This record gives sequence, structure tokens and C-alpha cells, in this order.
Amino acid sequence: MAEADRLWDLWAGAFIDCEIDGVARRIRGPGASGLPADGPVFTVTAYNPNGVERDVALNEADERRLEAELRAAGHEFWRATGHSADASWSEPGVAIAGISRTEACALGARCGQLGVYELTDDEVHVVRCTDARVMRTRAR
Repeated sequence: MAEADRLWDLWAGAFIDCEIDGVARRIRGPGASGLPADGPVFTVTAYNPNGVERDVALNEADERRLEAELRAAGHEFWRATGHSADASWSEPGVAIAGISRTEACALGARCGQLGVYELTDDEVHVVRCTDARVMRTRAR
């Protein structure tokens, strides 16, 4: 299996938790509750652009810029964290309602991300930022 395929498969298995009304709720993975808004809801992070781990302070500063951009544009969003099933990896980000796949991919690309998550009531799609192509789909 090619490395790119392995990564898409790995990302498709991620769990996503979201802070809704001050309470952490699973929105993707075992025991997932409802989405925080009518779908689709997209998750985007500004952490570790291009898949390169970097200093926490840099990641946090870029995440604050992403949140400020969303706030200024009037988008509804919630803090979210994607993580592996075994908890060996996690990355904070945001869950965003009211935007299109194209807009979510443009945000992800500006943050140096290879992909974003698109959540519907029933599924999660891992979407490549460069062309908005769905690379993997799993049950939510």
C-alpha cells in the first residue's frame, strides 16, 4: 500500500470530539452524538502544517488566527479535537457549520493541511484540500 493511501486510511479512522455548550462530546467515533449544527459540519486545524510537527506555541498562534478569521467572517464554529483510537495522536482544531466543501478545503489549504473532515448525520468524509476530492468515507 502506498504511503498516501495508508495516511488517508489512518485519518479515516480518527475520532473527533467537540466542545458544545462547555461539554466535550464525541461527534465521530464510537458513541458519537449529534452534530452541533445541521450538516455538513467540517473540521479544520491549523496545527502542524504539511504534516510537520512543530512547536506548540506556533501551532496555538496559528489556531488562534484561524479562529479569528472564522469569527470575523461570522461563521459558527466549535473547538474540536481529532485523535487516534489508541490516543497516541491528537490535534486540536475547529468544527465549522454553514460553509461549503470548497470553502472548508480553501481554509485547510491556507493552514497548510492536506485534508479536512466533512461530517454528515451518517458519514464522515476525509476530503483532500487541493481538489476537494473525497478520499475516504466511513460511518460517523
